[in-house]
Amino acid sequence: MYARLSTYELPGGGPDAEEAFRGALRTIDECHGLADAMYFVSCDGDRAMTLTLWDSRAEMEASRVQATHARINAAQEVDAAIVSTEEFEVAFALTRDFAMR
Repeated sequence: MYARLSTYELPGGGPDAEEAFRGALRTIDECHGLADAMYFVSCDGDRAMTLTLWDSRAEMEASRVQATHARINAAQEVDAAIVSTEEFEVAFALTRDFAMR
């Protein structure tokens, strides 16, 4: 499994940012091989992160252009800045089922 982690500076954040990045993750969901995706907001609301998990490195790499455009569009929509985007191999995971709103 492979992961792409992107960090954003959110001036003001809030529900507009949540909706913009929800749309970006839906766009990325169209890419083959996406296993899971999450959006995190810092407790003070100044930063956000997206995490996408991929079945293979090749599928993650193939999604790169579409994912980049989705991130840029979402960030521009809410005047956020993309701080970084990194790709990782998942060495291990401890997971539990959980429900998201």
